[in-house]
Order: sequence, then structure tokens, then C-alpha cells
Amino acid sequence: MAHTSSERSRGRPRLEKSDDLRRAFLDAAVDLFGARGFDGVSLSQIASEVGADVALTRYYFGSKHEVWIAAINHLIGQIEKDLDATSNAPVGSYSAQLKDAIRDFIAMSAKWPQLSRIIVFDGDKTDERGQYIAQHVVRPFYKRMSKLIRGAKKEGVIPNVSERTLFFMITHGGSFPMALSALTNSFPGGDIKTPRTVKAHGDAIIDLIFHASAT
Repeated sequence: MAHTSSERSRGRPRLEKSDDLRRAFLDAAVDLFGARGFDGVSLSQIASEVGADVALTRYYFGSKHEVWIAAINHLIGQIEKDLDATSNAPVGSYSAQLKDAIRDFIAMSAKWPQLSRIIVFDGDKTDERGQYIAQHVVRPFYKRMSKLIRGAKKEGVIPNVSERTLFFMITHGGSFPMALSALTNSFPGGDIKTPRTVKAHGDAIIDLIFHASAT
């Protein structure tokens, strides 16, 4: 028996439509969670941004917490894809790798400020969301960066101080001016969102860290 278009629209969405709609939900969730935090966002608001029924949000993801997890993983996937596309060939020294990692991190923070904003809202909590950010968002990058920091310290080109201190100097100092661009731009120094200013910001952080070892 033939089915009408209205009958086909009910039930499980077609695959090609499903993929597009699921991504639209995730993109909207990333922006909303970055702007308002978990507690400031509802499933109906996410659905409204997409122009879809809230029941579809539950169909794809389930609870709001599951939407939040999926949105973070989606955002990290986008960032990793960009980093893979811009990564340089391996170099000999840890210091050169660390400089490249700082530049890449700051460029991605400028392109995807939502991640730092989500960390601001939910990273300083001991609940399930705070633990997820610590274990699945920050820790993998900390593991990579701390290895480069240790190597650069052994090469004698950066100060012999705590890896944690240097890591958070780089990540907080590198990303938060973009995450809080309105605040940043209220002070002299140019629009932090322009490529030229983002590059200058990264170069300044590198200079401060690497030149400090010479003082």
C-alpha cells in the first residue's frame, strides 16, 4: 500500500534527514550551553533554535544531561578535526612542539569559544558534569601538554615551575579572552576576534613563557 507524505513524516525520521537534524540539534545545544550554562537551557529552547518539536530532542538524545554530553563530544570532535587539518609535521625539540601546540590551541579557542564558556559554567563543580569536564575535556589535553612542558623544561627554555601552573596559564590565559570577548574588547588592544589579534595574543603568551627562563 502506498504511503502519503504525511504518513512518512511520522515515526522514525529518514536517515538523511535524521543526520542533518541531529547535527542541527547539537550545534544549537553547543551555542546555548556556551551562552547560558546547563541550568539556563531547556530542551524546548534547543528545539526552538532548530525549529523542531521538543519530542524530537528526546527522541535523539533522551535527557538534557545526555544532550549536554553529546554537545560537548560534538564540539570536541569539531576542534580535533580542525587541529588535525592544521597540524604540522613532527619536529625535533619539545619547545618547538609546545609553541605549535599553544598557537593551535589559541586559534581553536578563538574559533570555538563555546568550549571555554561551558567550562566556566560547569567546570568548577563536583557533580557529574564537573567530573565529565575534568576527565574527558581537560585531562586528555593536560596529559599531552604536560609532556611537552616537561620536555621543554628539560631543554632549559621555560621556567622550572609546576606543570599545572604553566598548563592553566596557557589554557586560561590563552582561551578566556576569546570566551569573554566583550569584556576583553572593553580594554585597549584591538578586537580579540580578528585573526591578527589572535595571532598576536598567542605570540605574546609564548614570549612570556619562553623568555621568562632567561630572567
